[in-house]
Amino acid sequence: MFKSNKKAVKLDYAVSDNNVSEFRKVVENYRKRVYQTAYGIVQNVDDAKDITQEVFLKVFKKMDTFKGEASLSTWIYRITVNTSIDMLRKRKTRSSVMLQEGLNYDEQILDNPGPSQPHNSSPFEKTYQGEIRKKIKEAFMKLSPEHRSTLVLREIEGLSYQEIADTMECSPGTVMSRLHYARKKMQKLLAPLREETP
Repeated sequence: MFKSNKKAVKLDYAVSDNNVSEFRKVVENYRKRVYQTAYGIVQNVDDAKDITQEVFLKVFKKMDTFKGEASLSTWIYRITVNTSIDMLRKRKTRSSVMLQEGLNYDEQILDNPGPSQPHNSSPFEKTYQGEIRKKIKEAFMKLSPEHRSTLVLREIEGLSYQEIADTMECSPGTVMSRLHYARKKMQKLLAPLREETP
């Protein structure tokens, strides 16, 4: 039986039962969170979609090994973070990170350094805001995968220090240290941008 902290999902079956209907419940309940977490870490729409598929394939294959020592959500977050970090390491040879349209997490990761703009912004204002988002993403991608993952789990997913520690298999103290370092580095990388902001 699996238990989630946020949504109760009961799965009284083994992988050999091939209970597709019950597996679909897990996918429906966690698909959005898995995609958001993956995208937050890799900052690439296509990679996040690939990671989401891979995560649920792993979940299905490893369900019989889930012992319930952690919550189902923690277990799935752990698989998502590890799969995302693996993806980052595989694509490290790419010359640059593709910046595609996707869910806008920039403001959730760090307060927008520029003033909020009305919906009918001028082309200049839209270009300016686009440049800010681009620079925030570039700074975020300079963090290590571990620091980036910790920041995403805290700032985007809203996990507690203990939940992040369980997910990343480290101590809450390590989580706090990584968050402190990640935030300080983001502030340092974005300092020139703050100076440019009118």
